[in-house]
Parts: sequence; C-alpha cells; structure tokens
Amino acid sequence: LVMRDRSVSSYAPSRRLCVLCALVTVTVSLAALLLVYSYDVTVSLPTGRLFRGEESQQPGQKLLLALGPTTGDSISTDDGKGFQFTYTTLGLDPRFPVPPGDMGQPVPVNLSDSAIATMVNEGMTRQGFNQYSSDLMSVRRRLPDIRDPWCREPDRFLAALPPTSIVIVFYNEAWSVVLRTIHSVLDRSPAHLVREIVLVDDCSTLPNLKTQLDEYLRPYGKVRVIRAPIRLGLIRARIFGAQNTTSEVITFLDAHVECTVGWLEALLDVVARNDTTIAIPTIDWIDEKSMALVANKSISYIGAYDWDLNFGWWGRWSMRKKYENKMEPFDTPAMAGGLFTINRAFFERLGWYDEGFDIYGIENIELSMKSWMCGGKMVTVPCSRVAHIQKNGHPYLRSEKKDVVRANSIRLAEVWMDQYKDVIFDIHGIPHYLEEEFGSVESRKAIRERAGCRDFRYYIEHAFPEMRSPEVAGTFRGEVHNVVLGTGMCLEYRHSDKFLGMAPCDGKQRNQFWTHNYYEELNSYRHCIDFTGSSLGVFGCHRSRGNQAWRVLEH
Repeated sequence: LVMRDRSVSSYAPSRRLCVLCALVTVTVSLAALLLVYSYDVTVSLPTGRLFRGEESQQPGQKLLLALGPTTGDSISTDDGKGFQFTYTTLGLDPRFPVPPGDMGQPVPVNLSDSAIATMVNEGMTRQGFNQYSSDLMSVRRRLPDIRDPWCREPDRFLAALPPTSIVIVFYNEAWSVVLRTIHSVLDRSPAHLVREIVLVDDCSTLPNLKTQLDEYLRPYGKVRVIRAPIRLGLIRARIFGAQNTTSEVITFLDAHVECTVGWLEALLDVVARNDTTIAIPTIDWIDEKSMALVANKSISYIGAYDWDLNFGWWGRWSMRKKYENKMEPFDTPAMAGGLFTINRAFFERLGWYDEGFDIYGIENIELSMKSWMCGGKMVTVPCSRVAHIQKNGHPYLRSEKKDVVRANSIRLAEVWMDQYKDVIFDIHGIPHYLEEEFGSVESRKAIRERAGCRDFRYYIEHAFPEMRSPEVAGTFRGEVHNVVLGTGMCLEYRHSDKFLGMAPCDGKQRNQFWTHNYYEELNSYRHCIDFTGSSLGVFGCHRSRGNQAWRVLEH
C-alpha cells in the first residue's frame, strides 16, 4: 500500500422523606423510650416506597423518630407511610448506636436479603452509586479532618478572604446526596465566606427536586434554586449558574460531594493572592458502593491527559524540587472538572465555557489550556479536601445518542491547539474542521484573540512538559492506494453496507479518507481497521492499539 497526502493545512421519596428543617431540636421524654440528641438531622430509611416514586409528604404530616439500631429492614408505621431516623452530628452518646456512615465509615448492608439487594442494584443502575446506603446515612454525617497538620496552623491563610458564590448543578440527583452536598458546605464553611449557594436545576424530572426541595431549603437564606428553562446540559448549566451569581469569586462543586473542614479557606486564599489563578481542591473519594470516605494518598499527582484528551492523574516527581513543602499549592496542567474556585472577571475574560460544547466532557481540558495560555494558571491545593462520588457511568450522557465528547474535542482543537489540532483530527479520522457538523467557532476564536492568549506550544513547554510527543513513525492523512492497482484506486469503507475494499478514487475525503495517527490506527471517521486473527474488519476505534495498531514498514 502507498499513501498520498490530501490533507488541508434518585427517585421520588417516600411520603416520610419530606420537607424538614435540618436544624430541629427534638425533646422527647425518656419514658417514651425515644432518643434525645442535642443537634439533630433527619434521614429516611430507604424502603421499597422510596424507590418507587411515591408522592412526597403532604404538609402537616408528623415527624417520626426511629428506635435503636438500623438493620436495613423495611420499617413502616401503622399508617404504612414509611419511617425516618434522626441522627445527631455533635456529641454522640456512646450508649446509643452510631449512625450509618458516621465519620466516613462504610455503610454495611445485608445483600443476602433479596429485597435489599434489589434496591442496591436499582440505585447503582439509575444513579451510578449505592443510593440505598446513601439514604440510610444522615444528610449531615460527620467526617474526619484529614488535612495535614501544617494546614491547621493558625494564620495559615489570609485573614481577609473574599466571599464566594457556590454553584452546584444537578440533574435528577438523589435526594440524600444533593442535601448532603449542601449541608457539608453550610456546616464546614465559615458563614461570612459563603455569600450564596446557587443550585441550578437542569430540568430534573424527579418530583422531590421541585417544590419539595424549595420548601426544604427555605430556612437556609443563602441557598437559592434557579431552574433552567430548557435542558442545558452540565456545561451550559454551569455557565447559567455562574452568570446568576453576585460575588467576585465563584466556586463550583458537583452535586455529589462532601466538603471537609477547612476546604474553602484554602481555595479562597489562593485566588485572593492571585486573581488569575484557578484553585482546585484535593479530591478524595466516596466509595460509590459503600459510601465510605477514602482519603487520597496521591495528593502530589497532577491532572493530565494524553492526545485523546482523556483526563487522568500522572506522577510528577520532579515537582518535589520546586515545592519543598508538599502541602503548598502546586501547578497542574489540567483539572478533573467540576470542583474549583475562580475569579469571576478572569472566568469571563476566558469566555466562560464554550457554549457550543454539548452536555458534558472536555470543558475541563478547555479551561485548563486557556487558563495557562491566557495569562493565568491553575494549582492543586492540598489543604483543601473535598470528597467526591465517582459515579459508575455518566447519567448526563445515558440518553444522548451523539458522541458529545468527540464533538467537544474537535471544537477545542480548532480553537486552542493551533498546529497540533491535526493530531486531534487524525485521532478522530477527519480531514479538517467540519463546521457543518460541529458548528461555527468564530466567536470562540475572537475571545481568544481579545484575551491576548499565547499559542499551544507555550502551554506544552511551560505547563505540561510531560505531554508525550504526538509523532509516530509513518503517520499520514489522505488516501491509501494499492501499488499493483495504481493511484486511481483507493481504499474505501462504506458504513452503509460495511464495504471495505478498493474502489475508484473520488477525491471527496469521505469514505476514502484515512489517517494513521498517534494511536497507530488506520482510522476513517471513527472507524478503524481491525485484524480479528483471520481477517480484516472495521470496528469502532478503541485507542488501545493491539489489534488496531498498524506500523508502516517502508515509507
């Protein structure tokens, strides 16, 4: 074969999961055998009703308290309307059972009980984590202080820190998880540093996230819910939320996190010292199966990615030479996504996110690149610890037929990656930017020009020297010819009838356009030639090399 280059340079709650004030003082006679705590919060015991979309509690229904330890069994009152536990977050009395998940411990469940196992599986399927265990926990569970002692020293941070608006986007999030996120912010943030919490409802369909959520949050004056008029997707919903804030500093959180003590001061300190620095917390893990807090042991890793723009964590051992104190904020070329603090004016100068990005994905890489290229940078802050549920799958993408990550990647490359954009185009098997498919990016290029941003090579050299070279021996883009048949015949793949073979060249750069790219694929518009062991076929590209890797022996 010879190659010719033709390139162009959770569910509705039970009736008892109701509108409740999180600060309720319950005084009950010991003679009545009920437990009395000094500082109470309410959480529902999940029953079959919780998972089957029963209507929410009506006004005036009474609050019930549970007796004794929970076994995870379904408990009902005499009117058959579910049951609730009230747990303390302060001053636990050792005579009484410890609430499930307290201090970040795992929540034990009896999976040998088929009913419980079914509910656990339902939650994992619909929410991407064990909602059953989450619903057993207090929405204000205690967490340990996992910071390094250096972070806790007096006067570690500036005395005068700016207040922030906190933006949290949710879409059909489980009730217990979104409330736990909100309470962790309120309970573990200095009140004067939180100007407001802006909850953005991206057209959720779960009924308990409508009026019931509004009523629950009414006592918390700093919390307000704004509702998108149409489904925006995570990226545009964040823009919508940011543009509805009132502070000079904006902090973004996912709707399934738990903030630990000291998390906010450490982030605001960074932005207060330099308003073009994006501050990212150290991300700990909430186990999606057990709901246990798992402390991050690799806090010196940087956010990074390969040429497919897929985010990951990389070690940067040379960093120790620059940062003698491992607890100091350190430079990172990329961020994971939804948890960060940024100066509002800087974010606006960067053009927020690309409004042409669909739903979810690549917005973190875009913000990473342009922060460094446009006069700023981003740092990871080891003294800020936020625990995050890494869901099993992406609920935002489950009903989306379009490959939004691919489309967003190609838009990003066209605007920000200069001569390196062809590396991305080759990985996706396209000859050049296709405006008819991915939309116009002229307004995004204008934002880059107005901001006076540097080129992508500057980003690689100054922010991401670990970035691997995209050069692979024998890379090409264009037509593939057969030396026997001559240049008039081209390798063609037709998706319509799965034809793979030689056909007269048509020069249209569609069915006969191929790239041999960084992953050594023979790729035509996401279709890769695959050797099955006995024959050739065409399958979706997996970027794992293996049976889709092709090496040029002579070029």
